[in-house]
Amino acid sequence: MTNKLRVGIVGLGNAGMMHVRSLSDGSLPRGVLTAASDVKAKVDSLRTSMPGHVKLFDSYDDMLASGCCDAVIIATPHLQHPELSIKALKAGLHVFCEKPAGVSVGAVREMNAVAEASGKVFSIHFNRRLEPVFQKLRSLLRSNELGEIYRILWETTDWYRPDCYFASAAWRGTWAGEGGGVLINQGIHHLDIWQHLFGLPGRVRSFCRFGKHHAIEVEDEVTAFVEYGNGVTGTFIASTGESPGTNRLEIACSRGRLIVEDKTIRFHRLTIPLDEFNRKTTEGFAEPANWVCEIPVAGLADLSGGMLRNFLDSALDGTALLVDGTEGLASLEFENAILLSTWLDNWVELPVDAAAFDRELRKRAAASKKKVMAGAERTFDLKASFK
Repeated sequence: MTNKLRVGIVGLGNAGMMHVRSLSDGSLPRGVLTAASDVKAKVDSLRTSMPGHVKLFDSYDDMLASGCCDAVIIATPHLQHPELSIKALKAGLHVFCEKPAGVSVGAVREMNAVAEASGKVFSIHFNRRLEPVFQKLRSLLRSNELGEIYRILWETTDWYRPDCYFASAAWRGTWAGEGGGVLINQGIHHLDIWQHLFGLPGRVRSFCRFGKHHAIEVEDEVTAFVEYGNGVTGTFIASTGESPGTNRLEIACSRGRLIVEDKTIRFHRLTIPLDEFNRKTTEGFAEPANWVCEIPVAGLADLSGGMLRNFLDSALDGTALLVDGTEGLASLEFENAILLSTWLDNWVELPVDAAAFDRELRKRAAASKKKVMAGAERTFDLKASFK
């Protein structure tokens, strides 16, 4: 059994530097940072602040060929995730990829095929799955405690970002650099949890607003309606332009109404299932009684290091992955369908038409015009976004 995994990082922005700190401060003793790669200007700016034993590369290919890594963390802009993951997997390295899996389902499907054939450990950083409130909710759903689900509503507008955030890197807020906005960057966590809990819908009708709150090209406000083949309906709302925001997941079901908010679960549980009450009552204005149940949620999630710790254990010992990297496709299917629905002004079915999405994205990427003012580029502490 090997005690430590030698890890390289490509991309030294917000996410990459968070992982640099986690691998350097002793909180992840089974991983040792041995290499890092980015463009030359970024590498040169970090030479005096990076640990001395870490080899710095301004060529990702050179880092892969150096032999100093057993695994690679992909922390670059989203568009590059599939290509760089594929290169590392083909080089015989394990891969830990930042979310999202990519920008287009076509490229991610190719990446997943390479990962499955590689025999290497491949994980993706959907760290919100570690949150006890979502683990408890998944347990409740799997035990059928809620009965039949009728409708899902998730309002997630607590992702406020000021203009300096979008100005901090040339690729942010652009179709050519980021490939999307609140959906691909922030809301992708909630789309992942949604599909993890309820599966993917059959079709989507959405209304996205582009640059409504910020001087950006991409969507910063979204309302999406979804339908499942079994009749379940849902609404997903997201924004980076509201403060104070809301993060409230509401599930209407035959056993009552369940609300997830402020990391707590409140269940308005009917004393008799609604479908049974419908059949039996003879009073035209009657409703079944309900109890308000506060469902205990214990523990705290290590959102900065928990998933990476699991990845290290999996690569070293064969521990089961919390999130297999190929699962990143599902949330991206959801995201691509929401954007495509707005672009086409119509319903979009899932699985999404990858060629149609790529065609529409290319139109917008070709027109990207964002410029970054001198001195605006900076790196933020990503942990400040974990709330």
